[in-house]
Amino acid sequence: MFVLRAKLFVSLSALILSGFLLAPATRVLSQTENKGGADEQARKDITITGCLQKGAADGEFNIAGPDGTSYQLVASKVALKDHVGHKVTITGKPAKTEEGASPAGKLEVTNLKMVSTTCS
Repeated sequence: MFVLRAKLFVSLSALILSGFLLAPATRVLSQTENKGGADEQARKDITITGCLQKGAADGEFNIAGPDGTSYQLVASKVALKDHVGHKVTITGKPAKTEEGASPAGKLEVTNLKMVSTTCS
């Protein structure tokens, strides 16, 4: 009888102890999953209509929307230079940046639609 109680006590103790040891690992996993979801949210498509302008350096372009929001455009598959001075609708995602750099105001262009050949 004593041996049975001792085995039961040891088994229950091991079960309870493993629950305490696994709880922090589960919490860290949940936080990591939520962080990934926040990154996905930040990379949703943005569409802005405005006048496409040449930036300060070669290959740099900017657009400002009707609300005054301005973006520096990054495009590898869309020919922006052909539409400088045109009113266009740009679709893109906030640009990925190097660690520590701010993504604010940079947009990776995925689509361009010309609205007008003039900005007025």
